[in-house]
Amino acid sequence: MKEKVEAVLFVFGEPLSIKKIASILNVRRSEVEEALNILSNEYSEKETAIEIVNTVEDEYVMQLKPQYSELIKYVPRKTPKSLLKTLSLIALKQPIKQIDVVKIRGNHAYLHIKKLEEQGLIEKKPKERTYVLRTTKKFAEYYGLKTDSIEEIKKFIKEKIERI
Repeated sequence: MKEKVEAVLFVFGEPLSIKKIASILNVRRSEVEEALNILSNEYSEKETAIEIVNTVEDEYVMQLKPQYSELIKYVPRKTPKSLLKTLSLIALKQPIKQIDVVKIRGNHAYLHIKKLEEQGLIEKKPKERTYVLRTTKKFAEYYGLKTDSIEEIKKFIKEKIERI
């Protein structure tokens, strides 16, 4: 049970009530309380950057210990949907010319391409009077792909689109 409660706290990444956790796991409240007590003690005793905290509103959250909070500034913010659309287009059609991305996505694609390149998710190489865009190894790692081969990435994108 302890591992399941830990997994729920990790996946949700926000404070959750005991009632909510019990509902998600379809178990009794007392089981969740016991697991949370064990987890809280284990995390406080471990030499780790993570802790499980009981908040003011009697909710529990898995979070970074305060001494590691400065690291958060290095974590990329949630990616806007429009940026994801541009990234998906590049991943699906790669290698693709920048001018073709702009024709499909509009002039805001220039800014998207710049941001995606800054994040290391795509690379652009000059070709004639434009650039050729493709995803990087970091893109594959970020999305949990085993390889950065174009075929695997295209397969991954198509599967994601089919689920929508």
